[in-house]
Amino acid sequence: MFGGAGKKPKKDESLSSVMSPENAPTRSGGSSVTGFDPEGLERAAKAARELDASRNAASAIELVKTQEATKQHEAAAKRAEMDAYSQQLRQQNIQAEAEEARKTLEAQTQHDKHRSEYKDELERKRQVDMLNAQKYMQDEQLKKQEEMVERQEAMRRKTAEIEADLRTKTELAKTRAEAEGRIRQERENHDLIMDKVRLEAAENRNTVLKAVSDGGKMLGEGLSSY
Repeated sequence: MFGGAGKKPKKDESLSSVMSPENAPTRSGGSSVTGFDPEGLERAAKAARELDASRNAASAIELVKTQEATKQHEAAAKRAEMDAYSQQLRQQNIQAEAEEARKTLEAQTQHDKHRSEYKDELERKRQVDMLNAQKYMQDEQLKKQEEMVERQEAMRRKTAEIEADLRTKTELAKTRAEAEGRIRQERENHDLIMDKVRLEAAENRNTVLKAVSDGGKMLGEGLSSY
């Protein structure tokens, strides 16, 4: 622990004098050992003073070496503990980051789900509105067709009424014309008959007059012959 140049204690030297700072190990040539730990030397000196009364200085030195090795092991264990703690912190950080990433992904998934549901709702509403619009247009078209049928029926009834009125007027006019024709024909026939009667009467009168005249002549001639 103190380098290969350490002195072995003489029989008349105490362990504390050997471990004193004045007798600190040196390199050949008288230069100090670089990296020497004064606190470690102080601890060793203290241990040496406590063991001055010991007859076995070599065993005491070995004890100091063992204590220093133990402290080194403890320091190594402490470093290992710190490394394990750092590893645990890193693991916790990784877990925390993973949890945060999971929460972020879950939130994003939930957001995407809500967005998809809202989009589906809008699409369903659009479909309903489109169906309602189509139904409204069909109802309006049906209403227009019914109104057109009603107008056509009204026109047909009006036309039928006009035609019936025309037929009635035509029949009346025809009947009137026929009646007037018959009356005119009957009047004409009456006139012809009357003319014929008058003519026949005239002819009969003339015949009678001629017969009377002829009879008178014959009578006159007969009387004349007597």
